[in-house]
Amino acid sequence: MNIIIIGSGRTGKHVIESAIQDKNEVCVIEKNKERANQIASTYDCVVIHGDATHLNVLNEANEVQADAIIVTTDDDAVNALVILLAKQLKIKRLVSSVNNDDLLPVFEQLGIDTVESPYRLNGKYLYRAVQGPGVKEFLDLGDGFELLEMLIEKGSQIENMYIKDMMNEKILPADTRVVLIKRNNRILVPEGDTKVVQNDLLVLLSRKDDVEAVSKIFK
Repeated sequence: MNIIIIGSGRTGKHVIESAIQDKNEVCVIEKNKERANQIASTYDCVVIHGDATHLNVLNEANEVQADAIIVTTDDDAVNALVILLAKQLKIKRLVSSVNNDDLLPVFEQLGIDTVESPYRLNGKYLYRAVQGPGVKEFLDLGDGFELLEMLIEKGSQIENMYIKDMMNEKILPADTRVVLIKRNNRILVPEGDTKVVQNDLLVLLSRKDDVEAVSKIFK
């Protein structure tokens, strides 16, 4: 995956580390020259020292059509403008942090895949939002496995399906299992004849490499 990351502060560094660790092609745009030099000397990625709110700078980073952009600056005006420019460049997945919680609805209206306050998340979560936009929460278990929380939305591929049918029809990836179901403030332990319905929150055990595939099934 080709990912453009805007900003390399505390949150941005976590995003950069996670994206590179998964062997993505990463391009970082950093306005601060000292930070840009530090990232270039520390990480195996392309670094552009420039202002991402300038279309020519974003175009340079998007020379090879990016699959996603993650905006991590501490200036919401900058974040919003960069997202609008990224939409103009037809970048597929748009993820941004929002520093002022009151502005979350405004950012959502921009058509962003995921917007979150950095006070409620870390850089790794922002990166996970690129891989699986439908992931509500996740826990890295190590050895390539994670626990994911996924919401069954209207029109989901598995809405109104029985667990046994999911398994028999191999809807979920081979090593993915439904561990728990949260429904109306109740916890259900799934069995073969348990049906999952809209607004169920499923806790799944999944391989890290399968997160994107799992997310597509739920949305």
